[in-house]
Amino acid sequence: MSHTLHREGSVESLKGDYVVLCMSSQGLNKEGSGPKFQRYFEIARQFDPVNIGENKNTGSLAAFDYDTIVEKTDDGCVCLTVFDQPQKVVGFLRALKKEDLGLSVVVSGLMDQVKECCEQADLKVHTINLSLGVFGKREKLAGDREREITTMCGHGMITGALVLYHVERIRKGLETAEQASHEVCKLCICGAFNPARGAKLFQAMADAPC
Repeated sequence: MSHTLHREGSVESLKGDYVVLCMSSQGLNKEGSGPKFQRYFEIARQFDPVNIGENKNTGSLAAFDYDTIVEKTDDGCVCLTVFDQPQKVVGFLRALKKEDLGLSVVVSGLMDQVKECCEQADLKVHTINLSLGVFGKREKLAGDREREITTMCGHGMITGALVLYHVERIRKGLETAEQASHEVCKLCICGAFNPARGAKLFQAMADAPC
């Protein structure tokens, strides 16, 4: 999906960032898909995701507990699960293949690593979408470091100014990097934000010279 495609950062940082999206097809298998989505989340739970979410009825783990998200997931939801380790993705994909829910599954991440995960899960890559970057008046964008965090919310609900606000609070000892990441994660209602990676990025920014 395009809203998880444009995450920015170093290769090393992005190696800990994978989004697995699941959705039905409008007019084809939307009706009755709710229990399948609930099963998708139940399977995901076995592989310790750092975030899950759906933006129809609830949001992400930063604002709702796991059981509430699963309970309120119904027909036509777009469900996302975020992982910080490739082996978790492999295990999840293997389990989804075995379950055969009949839903569309899209994995976002570094192309080489996603392909490797699919190969280990005995899956063949069907389609690849690539981000070509940003064109136009780049000077109007948030700074490079801020965008590593803001682009983890594909709907643009996290601003560069908010990132800098939390960085300053971390420097002053008013909150931890983990707390800052949790707070901005609440704004990404679809659950695409990776709070584990976010905490590392916040800490790196706070430790950098002003």
